[in-house]
Amino acid sequence: MFQKNVQIYPARGRAGQPASGNPIIAAAGGQDSFRAGKDGVVMARFCWRDATTPELANNTGTGRPLGFVQNNGTATIERVGDTASMTIRAGTAVTPVVQGDFFAESTTPVMAGQKVFAVLADGTIKTDAEGATVADAVETDWYAVESADAGQVFTMSTWSRA
Repeated sequence: MFQKNVQIYPARGRAGQPASGNPIIAAAGGQDSFRAGKDGVVMARFCWRDATTPELANNTGTGRPLGFVQNNGTATIERVGDTASMTIRAGTAVTPVVQGDFFAESTTPVMAGQKVFAVLADGTIKTDAEGATVADAVETDWYAVESADAGQVFTMSTWSRA
């Protein structure tokens, strides 16, 4: 596979990667306590415990999410011709993060100080005011630290409210 483009400036960060030197706290259970469910787990999204097998994590669920899936380079490119993947293969270790500062992408416009909501159907992110009702999403402990357009990288944090 040959390189297809060159950027003039480096990216400020990639979704799912740490955005500061602040501590990162993983979900209780220890290293490798959780494994990706049968459909795998997409990094830079929220995940939930599997309803029938609690040591499995999925990007779908109900109620409060287990945590945010850090982009740690464990995704696998499954098909010939694909150039990138954010999916951790089923059965592979997943470490959900419950505290830290991370780069993320929202499907909605982001304003600094808003709360981060996890979409129950796929773990993607929406933002809105604290205590708001966001259809098919649940409020998390994370805050948007900066404003951004939908689909653009922004910083979210459990340590700072902006």
